[in-house]
Parts: sequence; structure tokens; C-alpha cells
Amino acid sequence: MRKRNFNIFTTLANLKPWLRLSHLYIHIPFCATKCPYCDFFSLATRKWHSSFAQAVLVEARLRSAEYNNPIRTVYFGGGTPSFPETSEIELMLSGIKKYFTISPEAEITLEANPDDISSEKLQAWLLMGINRLSIGVQSFSDNDLQYLGRRHNASKAKTAIEEAQKAGFNNISIDFIHGIPGSTLEIMMNNIEMAAEMRIQHLSMYSLTVEEGTALNKHILQGKSDNIVEDFQAEMYLKSCEKAEEMGFIQYEISNFCIPGFESVHNGSYWKGAPYIGLGPSAHSFDGKKRRWNNSDLIAYMKGAEKGKIPFDCEILSASDKYNEYLLTRLRLTEGISFREMEKQFGVAAVDEFRKNIEHHSNPEYFVLECNSLSLSRSGQLLSDGIIASLMKG
Repeated sequence: MRKRNFNIFTTLANLKPWLRLSHLYIHIPFCATKCPYCDFFSLATRKWHSSFAQAVLVEARLRSAEYNNPIRTVYFGGGTPSFPETSEIELMLSGIKKYFTISPEAEITLEANPDDISSEKLQAWLLMGINRLSIGVQSFSDNDLQYLGRRHNASKAKTAIEEAQKAGFNNISIDFIHGIPGSTLEIMMNNIEMAAEMRIQHLSMYSLTVEEGTALNKHILQGKSDNIVEDFQAEMYLKSCEKAEEMGFIQYEISNFCIPGFESVHNGSYWKGAPYIGLGPSAHSFDGKKRRWNNSDLIAYMKGAEKGKIPFDCEILSASDKYNEYLLTRLRLTEGISFREMEKQFGVAAVDEFRKNIEHHSNPEYFVLECNSLSLSRSGQLLSDGIIASLMKG
């Protein structure tokens, strides 16, 4: 296995300029079926795939002047990027290379569902330059997968991973969802053990959330599905973190674990506040001063591309917005906040005020305070949303 020599934990203040504006996300909004718990923008259709790919290339051309530094990471997310034909992904990737300079060492990730993975697709992805897969396993329990409405079963998930490894992928991440009603701690522990036995490089483990407007939320309200139990989810999170570390994975972010050298460079750019560009409907971009997001409307996106004007909204960040986003992203990382970095970005007074808030916090056990940094303890990670909100300005 080749380890990446890029360390996402290097502070942005020390990054060379060519590493700062170097991350590209492409949102592929297509799925074979819509998972009942998913609230991302996606459409269960086989129509428009080719027209969409052409529209992405138009947006890439229109926005190429915004970023003239080499691209360090490319990430195909969705939706389900493994669902369209490989020729359409190749068209987008090869086209993007015409408008952006892709670093020879770039991390290029594609999200994939187990049921889409085949030896033919794997070889095609490798040949076009994709070198990292993020596979949506979610669980190696058929009961869990049935509750989640997934199309694949546990056997297919294992086979997909084995096929990817056999094809030559040596940087594979898999997703797990924990806290699923009807599941057990034993099932989750088995999931993590199985990942270690299969020599997976990276784990992303998320608690199941029930988002308003999703099919799962509707099923729960109608009594067709059991609701989540927060105490069970909390126990599952804590035990999962312990198990992952026991099996040799290092936690580097609240929900993310890896073997040494295999952190997600792309996602690390978000958590370190690095600028990035997003292509496709609903995709977000950030240049350090403002956020931009494309409208979540596929037809409007493709029509906009035909006219040479992608529909989007934009927000210029205030000083308070920047500070709050700094807390929100840095405190997700296990390395936490560097007081030196905070001082460089927001000044001495901001650091003094922040430290005072921590010293007077009603739950000091949620924090790990060191000489030059502060991070969340494991119990603090469990309640991170509320804790971070309590430290924000305004």
C-alpha cells in the first residue's frame, strides 16, 4: 500500500499557496433508487446522464478562472457516482483536466454502492485515474440493510470490496451507519472487525439521523418503522470508537478513522477551512471569503449550462461567520484548535475570549485543554453539535 505524504493536519498558515486552492467536488445527482433516510439532492432516474455530464463540463469551463492552482483532490459524490456509465464519469474527469491542472499525486475519490461494483467498472475507474473508493456498505448485517432500504445485502458488500481490492484499489473507505433500530452492539462490533479483517484503509461511521421530509421520517410517523433511540445511539458511538481503535484504526475526526497515512485528504480540506470548488446541482464552493451553492434543480442546472450561466446563490461571510465556521470545523478534528492558528486568523483578543469561555464552561469534562490547543474529549464528541453551538458568537 502506498501512503500519502500529504498531512491534512498541517495548519493552513503553513501550507504553500499551491496547496490552498486545490480541491474539487463534483456532485452526481443520480441513484438507482432513493434510500429512505437520505436527504441529499438526488434523483432515481437513468435519464439525462449524458446531458448532465456535458453541463458539468460547461460549469468547469466557466469557473476555471477562479482557481488556477493545481488540483490536489477530486471527489465524485452524490447521489451515486457509481450508478452512471463509466464513460460518463470519464467524460467529466477528462474534460475537467482540460480546464484545471490536476496534480500527478492527486487523490481522486469516487463514491460507490456495492451493487454497482463490477470488475468492468473497477478497471475503467482505475484506467481513468480514480485511485480511492468510498463504498457505502452501511452494515454487514442484512437486517440493518433491510431497515435502511438498501438494495445490496451483506454478501454483496463483501464481494464488492474483495473485487475492488483484486482490481488494484489499495485506498478504500467504507461507510457504516450505527444506532439503527433493531440492531445491536454485537452487530456493530462485527462490522468493525470485518473491516479490519478485510484490510480496509478508512472508516466513516455515522449515527442514523431521521431528517424531515425523508421517506424514513414518513414511515416512522406512520408507525411503519421504529424510531431511533438516542441513548442507544450514544452507547453505540462510544463503543464503536473504542472498537475501531482496538482494531488499529486512528480516529482523526468525530466520524472518521483510518490506518496511519490514509486520512481523507479531500474531506480534510473542509475541516481545515481550505477553499474548494463544487460542480453540479446543489454543490457548494468556498473561496475563503464567501460561500456559493448551486441550485438543487437538475433541469435548471442543465438549462443554465446551455445559456452559459449556472444558477446559484452566494453568501459573503461576516467576521462572526468565519469565526463560527472555524469552531465548527476545527473542533470536529481530534487535533482540535491550535491557539496559534486561531490568533493568526482572529487575533489575540479572540483567543483570550475563547479560553475564558472554556474555563467557565459548565462541563469542563467535554474538553481536552493543552498548552497550545483545545480539542473535544470523547464525551464531548458525542455532544459536539450543542457544545460547539454554545461557543459560537451571535
